Amino acid sequence: MRSRAPIRRALFVPLAWLAIAAAPLSCPPLLAQASAPLARRVTLHFSGTSLRDALDQLAAAAHIRLSYSAELLPLDRSVHASFTGATVAEVFAGLLKGIAVTPVVAGPDQVVLAPSRPPPPEGRAGEITSARPTSLDRVIVTGSTAGQTQRPLTVALDVVNGPSMQRGGANDLSRALDGAVPGIWLWEQSAASALARYGSIRGASSFGANYPKIYIDGIEVANPLLITQLDPAAIDRIEVIRGPQGAALYGADAISGVVNIITRHVNTIDGNSHAQLLTSAGFSSSSYASQALLAQDHTLELAAGSPLRSAQLDLGVGTLGAYYEGASSDHFEANGGVRVIGPRSLLTGTLRVYSEHVGASVNPLLAQTAPPVSGVGSEASSNGASPPQSLTEYTFGGTLKFSQNDRWTHSFTAGLDGYRLANVANESTPFPSSADSALRAATGSANRTTLRASSVARFGAPERTATTFTFAAEQSSLFEQPASVQLGAAERDGSRGQGGRPPAVANPPASWQSDAGLVTQADIAWRDSYFLTAGARVERNDGYVDAARYALLPMAGVAAVRTFGDVTVKLRAAYGRGIRAPVSAVRETLLGGIASQPQQQSLASEEQAGTEAGIDLFIGNALSVQLTRFDQLASGLIQQVVIPDSSSYGGGGYATRLALQYQNVGAISNRGWEFQATAHSGRLSVGSALTLVESNVRRIANGYSGDLRVGDRVLEVPAATMSVSAAWTSAKWSWAVSATRAADWIDYDRIALDQAYVNFDRRAVPLVGADLRGYWRAYDGVTRLHASLTRVLGRGFTFVLTGENLLGQQLGEPDNVTIVPGRTVTTGLRATFF
Repeated sequence: MRSRAPIRRALFVPLAWLAIAAAPLSCPPLLAQASAPLARRVTLHFSGTSLRDALDQLAAAAHIRLSYSAELLPLDRSVHASFTGATVAEVFAGLLKGIAVTPVVAGPDQVVLAPSRPPPPEGRAGEITSARPTSLDRVIVTGSTAGQTQRPLTVALDVVNGPSMQRGGANDLSRALDGAVPGIWLWEQSAASALARYGSIRGASSFGANYPKIYIDGIEVANPLLITQLDPAAIDRIEVIRGPQGAALYGADAISGVVNIITRHVNTIDGNSHAQLLTSAGFSSSSYASQALLAQDHTLELAAGSPLRSAQLDLGVGTLGAYYEGASSDHFEANGGVRVIGPRSLLTGTLRVYSEHVGASVNPLLAQTAPPVSGVGSEASSNGASPPQSLTEYTFGGTLKFSQNDRWTHSFTAGLDGYRLANVANESTPFPSSADSALRAATGSANRTTLRASSVARFGAPERTATTFTFAAEQSSLFEQPASVQLGAAERDGSRGQGGRPPAVANPPASWQSDAGLVTQADIAWRDSYFLTAGARVERNDGYVDAARYALLPMAGVAAVRTFGDVTVKLRAAYGRGIRAPVSAVRETLLGGIASQPQQQSLASEEQAGTEAGIDLFIGNALSVQLTRFDQLASGLIQQVVIPDSSSYGGGGYATRLALQYQNVGAISNRGWEFQATAHSGRLSVGSALTLVESNVRRIANGYSGDLRVGDRVLEVPAATMSVSAAWTSAKWSWAVSATRAADWIDYDRIALDQAYVNFDRRAVPLVGADLRGYWRAYDGVTRLHASLTRVLGRGFTFVLTGENLLGQQLGEPDNVTIVPGRTVTTGLRATFF
């Protein structure tokens, strides 16, 4: 039995103790009598399998029903064991060694894992696990192709648990990562745009297109900037690799890191279905609205099946009122999954659909300077308002893992991810999208298929010398229908509106882009304490501009783990190199709207290479501290540069207009420190993170005509980001509070730039090249404060109270025109039905 609610835990422990007390009366001693369920013989091989999956595979092989409480077992602990013709009792003895639970026969085919001694006080269940820190024993999938523990990893990898996201009320990616993962900072999502904006991922890995490579259950996302909103109830965990070290496994676009969102698979109790409903509503305040605004979210979770075969479906809807005129939004989300366990196999399926609509709006900070809407093909309405923005995303696919024997494990993933965009605001250019409707140019669609096969072979014994070889092949294909390119949709000169409008280029044809890679990696462990990793990926990508279109992405790392009583110390260091093609779905999405002149065919690929080194300290399960130093060099980074564009238009007249052109900037040095700490004491847990970044221009490329110069800080990259969080949990009450802050960055004064853009005349208002440096300004910082409170009411009902942006700060990130929702407080009720 897997307990997910306090009421289940309250019922399980008394029943488990009753089973122990009744066992001698209902049957003779288990081994002496050789009770049927425990006497059955099975052959099983576990190599880096999580204890959760090992128990499920044992139940499938022995044809037994297995019940246990998740709070009593370290389900994420790695298992390395092989059993040939062993009894179920012997397998249990091997799997549960060091864990204070006992298998008890509760029926002809049912076994209960009951506590063998009174459980520790609530909140200290970790004391019955092994002596090693659970974070090092936790099985993750992002650091390898078939799953392994964090112990031998030579790179910095963070895991954000879905339950902790739920307790903290995190329903978007910025809340999930900014408060828990150092080195990554997402700006608060504005309802005026559906695109994510990454301020820093260990500095800058591009301009506007700064993002990690994102997967959902191993299926590559077609456009990472579209993944913003999350349903925490549907997420098991988020695994994050920072830096280019992950490119050796994951290939192109993993230039700055990898994020794998792993969805939750619910196992029901004894085949019974259940449903859970969470409904919440409240009010959001805004300095730009005359009254409080309604904010609401409603989620329904349905699950059915058994521990071996299960399926679930989560449905969610939500709305937010217009916190400035026209900026209302609504969304719909569906997340589904299936899970089938066999004696040697694990099959999981994933389905995700997300749809969002954002009302057409005019930023009140720019209302005085915004010109009349203009542009060919901009679909402007007669009243001067742009049509609403719309976004639809979808992901579906599955993964099959198969353990051939105690040495070989194979896995295969197949899936599709796609999106549809219409009129989505583009904030990647220097000019605010509210200044011209033509800048709302993010329109188009794309579909990406992912096919990946891998095999992992393990030799030797972990306690002596063990070697793991990984072989993988991956094929990813992107089918894209980009939006039409506007040529001079809004001319900026003294004769605007007198010469007619420039024509628009017809819709470009749909295109295919293929990315294929072969991976080989070796991991060597000595005495389960010293680890060496070396590997490379050979990749062919149609987006690379050179004739060969091939790239070699290497990675190497070392780690050492030593334990001194309850204290464990880990030292690690790694090198990696990543690459991003100049032609990508993200770059097409961000294509500017004012006389865009993309030059992808002459652009070099973006690359980043460098090292990281760190130390991790664990004191039992009570305290963990990680410190990492990174030093990376990013070259060929691409920026949309503002250039003058003199060309004929209308009746044959000539005028100087502005245009945007993609150009390689040169080389960027990204250096800094990352610090992270978590502490647990009884029911209380506290966490903190700090990142210090130096992202500076080291070299300027030939032909670059933008506003950056050698020695400049990269725009929009905070010099410091930090967070602190605390959570307290008991049988009835729980609360969580978190504060995050970004400090000290440079960006444009977009209000002044917007006014200059509207009144552009090349003879009086310079807006190209070094002229834009006059519009730079320093931003001191912004702080976010969030809190949540839950109270179990009994009979399956829980009261929920959440507060977002409690400081009510709506301006200041990342510039002076982006407006985010104000202080939002909602109350709700969670009801669970069995």
